Formats: sequence, structure tokens, C-alpha cells
Amino acid sequence: MERVKDYITKYVKGKVPKVMFSTKEPDTLPYLSPDYLRDVAEPEFYAKKSKNSVVVDDGEVIVLWDGSNAGEIFISKYGILDSTMTMLQFDETQFDKTYFGYSFQNLEYILKAKTAGSGIPHADKGVIGKLEIYKPSLSEQSAIATILSKVDETIASVKNSIVAAERLKKSLMQNLLTGRMKPDGSLRTEEDFYDDEKFGKVPLGWEVKKLKEIASIQRGIFSHRPRNDERYYNGEYPFVQTSDVVGSVYFLKTASQSLNDLGKSVSKCFPCNTIIMTIAANIGFVALTSYEVYFPDSLIGINANEEIILPSFLFMALMKYQAILDAQATESAQKNINYSNLKPLQILYPSDKNEQHIIVDKIKAIFKDIEIKQDKIAVLENLKKALMQNLLTGKVRVKK
Repeated sequence: MERVKDYITKYVKGKVPKVMFSTKEPDTLPYLSPDYLRDVAEPEFYAKKSKNSVVVDDGEVIVLWDGSNAGEIFISKYGILDSTMTMLQFDETQFDKTYFGYSFQNLEYILKAKTAGSGIPHADKGVIGKLEIYKPSLSEQSAIATILSKVDETIASVKNSIVAAERLKKSLMQNLLTGRMKPDGSLRTEEDFYDDEKFGKVPLGWEVKKLKEIASIQRGIFSHRPRNDERYYNGEYPFVQTSDVVGSVYFLKTASQSLNDLGKSVSKCFPCNTIIMTIAANIGFVALTSYEVYFPDSLIGINANEEIILPSFLFMALMKYQAILDAQATESAQKNINYSNLKPLQILYPSDKNEQHIIVDKIKAIFKDIEIKQDKIAVLENLKKALMQNLLTGKVRVKK
């Protein structure tokens, strides 16, 4: 194992360009924000090369120097270095650049745990210098870097396929749930709609009802979260919280907590096929249950009148209201919305339950595809973590 300080030749801190643009302009480069380097957002700003900017190439090792996530390690993209970041330059005759980057990422947890500063946390050069990394031959470094890069490339490919699937899901939901597209994939013509005086264009054979006319709406049964100790938790009754709903894909996968017997309260549960909606903090997110659950009054349970509408169709129809409900929310200690605001929501649906089934199955197939891909990413990320722990410490050796 080798001390990092013996190989780092320079710390290059990013600078704020004098002029930045919100859109891509001629001769500009992306301003490398953390979210852009995490691959969760497009560049927010662009800037031109100047004396007041630091340009970095693909593959450089970047440390997030300041802020709540100080110590996070990135492998750079070509662009202008953010002022909260520092590029590490090192002796490239001794270390393969890609290998060096992975080695740093493997030690990120140490750097993040030992940030300095009483106000804004920042990375510490002294901590970086004391880090130790495994230094095999350059040929073995290259081989290790190739293995880890292949895993990263596969992860990136799956993430890109999720983006494409999300676009398809959005398009299908916009067209199928409004009736613009028939279940067979053909588009309806003007003659296939009638005018509703309140709602507007409605497909023939479809209806518009207020949510309260086709479903029951009830708040969760707990006015407060049960205390977090063994007398209340780790029992047999699934207890759903806001994070479970926000993190769901289609069916609620699992409740993050389970309750012990709380007497009369536990006698009131929400049945399978309840639509759960968030009304506090994160507004308007929905999940569909596949088992009996319990939840606090920061969540709403919506139960469809199944003689009129399928719970899964209503679940999908309610998804489009997330942005609308979020905009209506009031703020005190946190954002919240009165659940009575849900009652007048206009729900458009085909009267023919068979048509509802066909629409649900088409959209649900995309949900399932996205869920499978997300599970695959989790498996690949665990594989990468295991490989890094073994290959970057010399526990497992690699030949060229």
C-alpha cells in the first residue's frame, strides 16, 4: 500500500467563470455541477474557456471540496470545473489514470467522514495525503481499470435504457389515459370525441367523474408516528411511510417498518389494491398496495369502486395530478395539502372495463420493464462494490 501524498503533484481548485449561460452557446463547455457528474441531470450552466476558468478533460479525478457532500469523488467529463471542486493531478508514470480514479472512489467514505470546518464542510488535504492505495504494476492497474470500466459501461447502458423506457411510459400514459390513442395503438379522430361542458373533449364510450363519486378517500389511522422502539416496531403489521410511496415503481414493494399490536388502531387496515397518496412534504405521489397495510395521517388511502373503475386504472389516472397537487400545497413547517382537495379531481375513464384492462396492461408492462432494469442496476452496483473491495486492495490479483 502506498501513501497518496507521495504521488499527488498538484491540487487545482475550480473557479467561477466571469460569464455563464443557461443554454449551450457557440464555443461554450458544460459547467461541471455535482448532479451532472452524477449523471442525474443535464448541465445547468455553460461557460467559455478563459483565464478565469479551469478546463478539465474526461477521466480526471475530481474531489467535491466544499458543501454538505464534501469528499465525494467524481471521474470528470470534459468541461469547466465548478468552484466547489478540486482536480487532483498525480504522477501518471506510476498510476493508470482510470485505476487511480477508482482507487479514490473506493476510499471516498474515509474522506467524507473526515471533512473539516465548523461552518461549511470541506475536504482536507491532510486526510487525502494519508490515504493509502494499492499499487500493483501498471499492466495490472490497466487490467483492473478495464474490468471496472466494463461494469460502469453496463450500468450506464441500463440507465440510458431506463430513460428511453420512461419516455415511452410518459407518451403511452398521455395518449392512452386521455383516450387520444385507442388500445390497438391507432389514434382517435375528431368524430370519436364528444364535448363535455366542464371537461372538454371526451372519447365516445368514456366518462368523467369526480374522484369522490368513484372512490372512497380516507386518511391514515395514526395522528402521529409510533415511537421508534421495539414495543411498537418489528411486529407483524406492515406500516407504510411517505418514503415507501415516493420510492415505489408500481406496486408498493414493501413497508419500511412493521408494527406490533397497538390495540384498536390495528383493527383498522387498508386492504389490498388501496391507492396510497402522499399529502405532506412530498405531495401527490402514489403507490398501489398488493397486501393489507397501515399508515399515518400524512398519507391518504383511496379505494376504487371496482364496479366502475379498476384500482390500477385509477392509480394511473391519479399519477398525472402530482404536479397539480404539489402546486396547490400550502407551506407551514412543511408542504402539505388538505385531503378534501382530492375529492373534486376529475377522473376520465372508459366505461368498458375490458378497455381499462387493456390500457392498464400496456402501461404496466413498461412499469415492469423499468423495475427490472432498476433491479439490474442495483445488482451491478453491488458487483462493482465487491470488485472494488477485492481488486483495489490486492485481495484478488488480475493478470493482463
